[in-house]
Amino acid sequence: MSKRRLAAAAMALAVVLTGCSAAFDREWSSSRQHEDLGSQDPADAEMTLEAGDYGSFYEAVRTFIASGVERGAVRMASYSGDMDADIAQAVFTASNETPEGAYCVYYINYNITRLVSVYEVSISIIYRHSPEELGTIVRCQSQGDMEAMMLSALRGRMDSVTVWARDEELDETGIRDAIEKAYYENPGEILYIPSYSVSSYPQEGSERIMEIALSYPYATSTVEARARQLDRRVEEILPELGQGPASDRLTKMGGLFTRSITFDESVNSSDVDARRYNAMTAYGALVQGSAVAEGYAMAVKVLCDRMGVECVVVRGRYNNMDHAWDIVRLENGQLYHVDLCAFDPAGAVFKTDRQQLYANYWWDSGAYPACAGQSLYGPEYDPPVVVDPNPPVGS
Repeated sequence: MSKRRLAAAAMALAVVLTGCSAAFDREWSSSRQHEDLGSQDPADAEMTLEAGDYGSFYEAVRTFIASGVERGAVRMASYSGDMDADIAQAVFTASNETPEGAYCVYYINYNITRLVSVYEVSISIIYRHSPEELGTIVRCQSQGDMEAMMLSALRGRMDSVTVWARDEELDETGIRDAIEKAYYENPGEILYIPSYSVSSYPQEGSERIMEIALSYPYATSTVEARARQLDRRVEEILPELGQGPASDRLTKMGGLFTRSITFDESVNSSDVDARRYNAMTAYGALVQGSAVAEGYAMAVKVLCDRMGVECVVVRGRYNNMDHAWDIVRLENGQLYHVDLCAFDPAGAVFKTDRQQLYANYWWDSGAYPACAGQSLYGPEYDPPVVVDPNPPVGS
């Protein structure tokens, strides 16, 4: 009789966006007995399968995991390949490099026993997540699915969300974009953007299960109270803006902001929490009366949504500093930039892309709708026309 033991392996699988980690011990072990000394009684196995090569054995292990089998057996006759190496690789791969294995399995142990003319691999599995939990995970096939799921999560102030990403491009960047999209498109409903971390199982691959932990800056009762305050303030403001064309109402909005909101000079780029949870919010601008550029832009968005004016918050730069403003659709059906943080009723309030660039603004033009309509102002607001000093001959 001879006996060998393979070394145990442990893996920690975690992917974190925010710098925090969540590691889990992952183990598997094996032993092999070459002589017919008996094996796990088939009656003790919850499931018994057959395999003849690496691929079929690998699929058998995946079947055990997906079914939540704690004890299973695989019988192999006339095996094609290096059985020892194949079994070790298949167990490791199924439990560490597949979404269901990386997410559900805590520990796998297996024993190989020779039964006269066949080998039997007895497998025992300890789980951290059950098949029932696996079945409740939201499947995301596209970025649109991710955005819909995160919008629902933020509206419900959920602490965590687990998704099964079926597209390799659905990664941590996609989660960040989905959270930001939900927040910036709904500032009157989602007052504060949460911080978050992501753990991925496995770390890479065309399919992954991702646990998204969400953390909010204030208790639900506080946010609900502030949402009511914000709503009351919006109801007070709307009559002051009247019922005229969108351009008139936004111009009145700029005057109101000038009178009622103070630019928060005390908030700088190092004071992240103050910017994110007060000065950069619609609540900070409209209720607290103190904001930075993003707070002004979010306030414009809230009011435009209530007025039925199409509006998008733009995050970019102004004079090489982080800045935010809005793109709105006016009564002529065309889109224009408007920055009520820098409101000047005697200047150009609504600008085209060319005029906005000429005024030292920068933004990712591919991420926002184009403002390519006609100018509402004189040529003094347009970029100068560059004349080619060496025009082609004959022109």
